[in-house]
Amino acid sequence: MRAVPLALVLAAACGGGGGGGDDDGGSPAAWQALGEHRPSSLLSVWSSGLDNIWVVGGREAIGMPPTVLHYNGTAWAKLDPGVTNVDLWNVFGFADAVYLGGSNGTILRFKNDAFELLTTPTTDIVFGMWGSSSSDVWAVGGENAGSPFVWRLQGGSTFDVVPGVPAELTTGPVWKVTGRSATDVYMSAQQGLVLHWNGTALSSQTVGGFEESLFSLGCSATKCVTAGGNITNGVLYEDDGQGFMSRVPTPDGPIWRGVTPVGDDFYVVGQFGAALHLVGDQWVSDPTGKSPPAYHAAWANPDGTAFAVGGDFDRVPTIDGLLVYKGVAPLPPLP
Repeated sequence: MRAVPLALVLAAACGGGGGGGDDDGGSPAAWQALGEHRPSSLLSVWSSGLDNIWVVGGREAIGMPPTVLHYNGTAWAKLDPGVTNVDLWNVFGFADAVYLGGSNGTILRFKNDAFELLTTPTTDIVFGMWGSSSSDVWAVGGENAGSPFVWRLQGGSTFDVVPGVPAELTTGPVWKVTGRSATDVYMSAQQGLVLHWNGTALSSQTVGGFEESLFSLGCSATKCVTAGGNITNGVLYEDDGQGFMSRVPTPDGPIWRGVTPVGDDFYVVGQFGAALHLVGDQWVSDPTGKSPPAYHAAWANPDGTAFAVGGDFDRVPTIDGLLVYKGVAPLPPLP
């Protein structure tokens, strides 16, 4: 596998944040905090544009609902999802519905201005969701010391177990899921594994070492990126159609926790507030100006705007939530 030392990546970043989000050739976009030191960690962000942004996170206290925030292009609103004692780890949406998943096997669907609690097979944690349409949605997860799962909703309001999780994946969650179509779906997992659905069955490929957790992945039409960590340091792999190759082995670098899941504009975010941006064929450091314990997830829109969320989430309850935004159009702070 081809490796690029972390020192070279950081050296390439000197002098800027990698661009993105320029306004018709004007000044490059800069990261800014829209909310920090929130009561709970902010764990996932999804957007179809700057008039439709969703941010979800942990419960703010025992007995409280999870954090759900929505921006409609004018103002932020804090929404009540109708459940309590749940942490929401992922959000993914479509023009007609938005899905939110988290602990206790919870998956909510927001449609027609109302939340609906969907039926799921178990009470394990939902860590990732993606769909080819609002009626064909995948959910993945598990428990750290338990069995991984892959579920799928195909119409209706019930997620069903997808059989055939490869036997090579013996423990821990399937972390995230993304895809290019209903017959080309990728999932990142424990033990250095990436799973693939070809429309008929699940298969696995060994991308990293057995000790590596591939916490996140994203795919464009031509490239897939997965990132995570081993016991102490980060790993990052990129597949341009020739198989996954190590791009940033980070022998002394941070653990990566989030990859922008779809689109051509790739960001990777992680421990100590670290962020990388893929510019051309080089990963360059893109400092956000904030240093949370870790970023958990990122999102990039086709217009070059981007978001990252995080906090202190490797604890119960999660705390110290942070949302940062990269763009030239102003956005108001969180309520």
